[in-house]
Amino acid sequence: MDTTAFQNKMNEIQEKIGQDASSLIMDDIGLLLTDNKQMNETISEKNTENENLKKTNDTLQMVNGNLLKQVGMVEDTKLNDNKSEEKPKEFDFKTVFDEKGNFKK
Repeated sequence: MDTTAFQNKMNEIQEKIGQDASSLIMDDIGLLLTDNKQMNETISEKNTENENLKKTNDTLQMVNGNLLKQVGMVEDTKLNDNKSEEKPKEFDFKTVFDEKGNFKK
């Protein structure tokens, strides 16, 4: 219930019970009005904070996504370069043994 609707409802209650009875419970009504106003302000602040956090979160997700795309591309090229350098040499028996079958020195 917003502030104006709450105030209207309180005024209706005062009219229904009369001026004399309403003056007896005016302190209680004042406490209710004050508490309701504080709750509405707190809810409004939290909603604003929540919206700001959602915007910040969306921005961070977009930025992190862009960073991951850039890092992924750099890492892939480095991996491909390392793989081309790591090709094993083929083993040839002629390079290890001489004509008599002994190890070369």
